[in-house]
Amino acid sequence: MVGIIVVGHGEFAKGVSSSVEIIAGKQENYETIDFTSDITPEVLSEKIEEAIVRLNNEVGILVFTDLKGGTPFKEAAESSLKHDNVKVIAGTNIAMLLEAALMRVSVTDITHFAKSLVETGKDQVDYFDIDALSFDVPDNDEDGI
Repeated sequence: MVGIIVVGHGEFAKGVSSSVEIIAGKQENYETIDFTSDITPEVLSEKIEEAIVRLNNEVGILVFTDLKGGTPFKEAAESSLKHDNVKVIAGTNIAMLLEAALMRVSVTDITHFAKSLVETGKDQVDYFDIDALSFDVPDNDEDGI
């Protein structure tokens, strides 16, 4: 089973993970790390590394981060360089995290899995445009009830 670590600014990790738990239930091999104002980047790096060691397995670990280029992403990326089977994903949304949680049991290729989750995340970002919807409007010439 692929291990999952979620890390982000503020209480991002705890927040998105609470949604996953409501939908998919309590997860095993799943850790959250919140990067709050009382934690330094060095401490964050240590927490990420400790989580990687705890979750280490043959298949791999996915580290989901909030912002590409932010401190959680940078520290996770740096930690991933020390391990062959750790992949980092930025721009995490609940859809991709939920899919990861539900599908990770049968994964054999961590790189392919990570790339497919990024596509899921992209597919779930959209804009609701009421003007683009088409409605069937009855002809004004017809008698109504």
